[in-house]
This record gives sequence, structure tokens and C-alpha cells, in this order.
Amino acid sequence: MGTAGLSTDTHFAAFSSDAPLRRDVVTRAVRIAAVLFIVATASTMAGQMIMEQVSDTATGFATQPDLVALAVVFEIANGLASAGIALAFYPVLRRVSELTATGYLGLRIVEGALGIAAAAGLMMITALEPGPSAWAMDYHDATFLLVLIVFSCGTFCFYPALLKYRLVPRLLSVWGLLGGLLLLVSCLLILFGRIESGGTPDLILSLPIWINEMVLAVWLLARGLDLSSAQLSP
Repeated sequence: MGTAGLSTDTHFAAFSSDAPLRRDVVTRAVRIAAVLFIVATASTMAGQMIMEQVSDTATGFATQPDLVALAVVFEIANGLASAGIALAFYPVLRRVSELTATGYLGLRIVEGALGIAAAAGLMMITALEPGPSAWAMDYHDATFLLVLIVFSCGTFCFYPALLKYRLVPRLLSVWGLLGGLLLLVSCLLILFGRIESGGTPDLILSLPIWINEMVLAVWLLARGLDLSSAQLSP
């Protein structure tokens, strides 16, 4: 009982802004977040490529159920990884800004929930007979657009904190902030019918943030965060 209590106390101490964080806890949390960045970005891109391939033909959903099922798996993985990123970062970001950490966590959880909801839309498409339902596809597309909008809002919370507290090189922070802004512009243009989802303008506006997330993940795996101003214990 005593050992279990100590273990529980140690676990929750990581989420306390008063107790110092151990360096090994920070390193582990940042590496987990980096891997989840890669999972989320790769899953998003893979899912979108599959959806574009399947939707190229009128019978794509009915004749390629395995590909649609794979897209469902990718979208669920993206949703879970999105929430996991903020959960991994929360005790670390709280050291520099509790408001940023809480806001980022909340937005990422909403993003993850919407991602799961979008995946459910794909499952409805494959389940309906005799073919794909227009309303189910519209539901999926609208929900996934909301995923991207909420993700964009999350970048306005996350990257300014990285920039202000110099947790990573300034180039990565500014790049991510501008990339998030461009993605939001793309989403709003799609929402108001100015461009098509998956078209060339959408790709041009979306690509900077996806590349940034991959580069950021590699940086976090190799160098981690600069928490020289945070309260850390050996």
C-alpha cells in the first residue's frame, strides 16, 4: 500500500507546477510527444491520400472497402495522437505557462474527439448500402475540416509559447506559427467555397505546417526542449 501510494504521488507530481520536474521525466515526455507528432502528421497525410484515391471513382467506396477501412484507422490514429501530444507536453509546458499548457491541452483534446467523429463518418459510408451516402460523406468532410480548424487554433497557442520562452530555435517557432496561419486561411477558403479541399492551393497552404511538424519532431528527438529557465531537478 505504501509503495503504491508513493508511485501515485510521483505520477501526479509531474502535473504539479510547484514540485520540480526530474530531467528524465522531461526527456521522456518530449520524446513521446515527438513520436506522436510524427504519427499524427503521417496519419493525416496518409488518410487524405487514401480518401482522394477512393473518391476519384463513383464506386470507389463500394469497391475498395479495405482502403476505406485503412483510412478509418489512420484518422483514429491521428485523433488519439493529437490528444496524446498535449498530454505529454502538459507537465512540461506548465513550467513556463499554465494558461498555454491548459489551452493547448483543451484544443488538442477537442481536435482528437473531432478526429474520431470524422472516422465514424467514414465507417458509416462503408456500412450503408447499396453505396456511399452523400450525407455521410458530407458529414465526414465537414467534421475533418473542423479538425483542421481546431488544429490551426492550437498552433496559435503552442508556437508563441515556444517562441516567447525560446524552447526551440526561433526559426522552428516562427515557421510553425506562420504554417498554422496558412492552414487556417486554407480551411476558411474551403469553408466559404473559394478553393477545393485537396486542390493545389490547399496543398500549397497546408504543406508548410505539415513539414514543420516533422522537422520539429526530429529536433525534439535529437535535442529536446531548452528548459533552462524551468524548475528542474537532476
